[in-house]
Amino acid sequence: MNPDSPATLLIVDDEESILQVVGEYFRRRGYRILTAQRGSQALELVRQEPIDCCFTDINMPGMNGLDLVEHIHAIDSTLPVIVMTGYPSLETSIRTLKQGVVDFLIKPVNLKHMELSFQRVQRQRAIFAENLVLKQEVKGKERLEVLNRELLGKIDELGTLNRIMGSFTATSSTPHAFQQAVETAIEVVQADLAHFFIFDGSEHPPALVASAARAGGVEKGTALRAPAVPNDLVSNVRADGLPLLVNGGNGAGGLPAGITSWMGVPVKIRGKVLGALTAAATNGRAPFTEKELYYLAFTTQSAAGQIETLAVYENIYENLFATLYGFVNALEARDLYTRQHSTRVTQIALALGRALG
Repeated sequence: MNPDSPATLLIVDDEESILQVVGEYFRRRGYRILTAQRGSQALELVRQEPIDCCFTDINMPGMNGLDLVEHIHAIDSTLPVIVMTGYPSLETSIRTLKQGVVDFLIKPVNLKHMELSFQRVQRQRAIFAENLVLKQEVKGKERLEVLNRELLGKIDELGTLNRIMGSFTATSSTPHAFQQAVETAIEVVQADLAHFFIFDGSEHPPALVASAARAGGVEKGTALRAPAVPNDLVSNVRADGLPLLVNGGNGAGGLPAGITSWMGVPVKIRGKVLGALTAAATNGRAPFTEKELYYLAFTTQSAAGQIETLAVYENIYENLFATLYGFVNALEARDLYTRQHSTRVTQIALALGRALG
């Protein structure tokens, strides 16, 4: 209903005189009136016109009022219908309630009562519509809050991933990359212990090349003690080539005494498992989650990329000096004077260096 336009009422009754009297009363009250003497006519008007309320008699030839209500609600379930009858009965009253009729008036109907009934229905519809809007607003607000939480979670995750990648930008050597990986694991997943293992390609136990312990979390020496290094679990990571997360009490799931949660991720370079990065939690720390395993895997991936890059640079560096050394040797072998000159230059350079401190 448009608040700026008059309400449209549909009056259905097989008696022409009732239609005229009721119609004239409501028109004088400022309403727009549609009338129908048969149910089929009423249904056509419902399909074609925007109607705010329908008043219908029950006892009519052909389609009675209760059948009309059923057909109206099949077209528009929100249209309120008020029935009028001169022959009320308990059975009729029950059936009207089942059909979703909003009010039940007994003929002869007082026209003022008809208007009051319509106004009551309009207030109920307004309250219903307002509640519906409020529910939609609440649902929209709840959905917005969920989206905001998801967005904040993604921002936090992106920040963590950027922090992991940034931690490897200043590594200058492979051992430095090993140590940076365990220190990053301690920071990012809040582990008590972290270890970096290297596999030598044989069945020998993995070699521990770097370790770190959270400040204030465990004793300093604990990071390298055997109970904190579950070699069987590291071997499983090596064999499967997949991340592994183990939670449980002391001794559960193959965990050594003092370790309540453990996870390990294989270090892969060009598809080959060359090592493993592990993290452990001791008593008092909540078990690791799948999200933390994801962060450890990303740390491992970043470390593997940096290790591969450093290995390439180190190899190029060694090859360059080997080539230059070979070139110098070749020149000296061809020319004795060049060799003697090089020796003298070297001796002078060393003497200058010692003199300058």
